[in-house]
Amino acid sequence: MINKAFFLIFLWGVCFVNAQEVKVSAWDNGWAGLTSYNGLTSYNHSTVFLEVQNSQGNQMQDWYLSFRVDGNISNGYKNFPPYKLKYQYSYLVANGPNEDNIYPTADNIGLVKTPIPFLNAYSYWVYNSPYNLQIKYYFSIKFFYHLFIEGGAYLKDYVSYYNYRVNLIIEVRNRKGEIKATAPFSYWMQILPTDNLPVEPKYGMQLNASAKNVWLEFKSANDYANGVSKSYPNALSTYSSTPYEVRVNALSNNLTSASNKILPINTVKLMIKENATQRTMGEVYLSSAQQKLFSNTDHAGNKFFDAIYSTKPGDTNFFDKDYEQYSETVFFTMIPQ
Repeated sequence: MINKAFFLIFLWGVCFVNAQEVKVSAWDNGWAGLTSYNGLTSYNHSTVFLEVQNSQGNQMQDWYLSFRVDGNISNGYKNFPPYKLKYQYSYLVANGPNEDNIYPTADNIGLVKTPIPFLNAYSYWVYNSPYNLQIKYYFSIKFFYHLFIEGGAYLKDYVSYYNYRVNLIIEVRNRKGEIKATAPFSYWMQILPTDNLPVEPKYGMQLNASAKNVWLEFKSANDYANGVSKSYPNALSTYSSTPYEVRVNALSNNLTSASNKILPINTVKLMIKENATQRTMGEVYLSSAQQKLFSNTDHAGNKFFDAIYSTKPGDTNFFDKDYEQYSETVFFTMIPQ
């Protein structure tokens, strides 16, 4: 008799799964329904949930949290302009301190607190945060954000009973810029104002051709001692159906010659006077930073303003300079209030 032995071999499958060390997700508190041309503020509309577990070795001492619009914001017929939407930080909730025993705050995380427009490129909630997330145990933060839909007459072009779909991509990056977590986030919004279409303000500004090239010339010792000035009557004209502000800035902080020698732009002062009354409206020393030059109430017809450019008496910035022409570009900006 032949004995036969039967061997049953059990193959045990072992599946090794690496837990995701950084996670991000998001949810909304409901669809955003705009019913007024004044716009919409949906308070605490969006919640972003960041989870970190065993992130050692992932370079999370500095990190980024961003979002971008994924495709068009569409209702199937029209595409809504993404830059008319904005997020603004509201508050955060954490499950405890990090491993440095520091509780997170908007300041120590470095959260962007100003309104953040939606873009197809990256918009940052957190940019290069110094708050340490290089940890080996579970840690989480919830960020709450208000959603703004900008008001205005432009909304008439997007009125629809059909909802618009907002699709976002959220990403977490480490200090090297590597993506450590990503998640899609979508919600609906409707543009259906029930009030009257607002009347858009009408305004404009024009620079006189004779005032587009300003010459300040140093020709004698007296010019260096007393300074020089040049007046341009009716250099600027404005009209506006709403109060407004006029600002000025230079392209850079220096006047530059053809041989690349420089003079500080803030050696030149600009004064604006109302032509009819000769009332001084404002004066600034020029800078690359945009500065308020003057403000005014609404007026139906044109108003004209004189511009006076001048330098200080005995300004040493002009001493021992080569005899050359120094130039720079100056911009005037009108902003309705």
